[in-house]
Amino acid sequence: MARAEASSLVGEIAALLGWQWQFTPERSWALVEQDLGTALPSDYKELLTRFPGGVFRRIEIDSPVANDQAWVKYKNALDELLQILGDEDLEYLDKVDYTLYPEPGGLLPWGSDGQGGTFCWITDSGDPDRWRITYHDQSADEWREHPGPVTQLLYEILTGSGQDNLLRWDLMDLPVEYIPFADR
Repeated sequence: MARAEASSLVGEIAALLGWQWQFTPERSWALVEQDLGTALPSDYKELLTRFPGGVFRRIEIDSPVANDQAWVKYKNALDELLQILGDEDLEYLDKVDYTLYPEPGGLLPWGSDGQGGTFCWITDSGDPDRWRITYHDQSADEWREHPGPVTQLLYEILTGSGQDNLLRWDLMDLPVEYIPFADR
């Protein structure tokens, strides 16, 4: 996704949510990417440069750039989630061809559904803007894919109603809202 397209969709998400607060990350994306050992998709960076981490209609996205405390929380959660997904006894990856980051093409988690489900990038391209998304539905114990990017998936979840979404949830009764983590 081109930077202009990402900015446009982030702007549409902000307008949809009535988000007018000005947020300034305290940590640089360059430092985050250096610490992770990979570049990250531009739309994701654009989203979390405009919004601090929070919940978008039940989709939880931690910000690695909000501040140093948020980075530590993000990194600890990431490491723990990679360990859980890779635990052979839990069998998350037994029936799929996925590996985990930092393996080439490995899954790199970026969000959750608040009910045990996990969103990951499939890091199978040298261009992070081309990474697809996979979602592990904890209740159905299955993986489903979306072409990405994060902002497109998020926009679809925010504007959808019925069950025609990656989550397969009936979104009709879920408010279209954003709750920053600082407010929880």
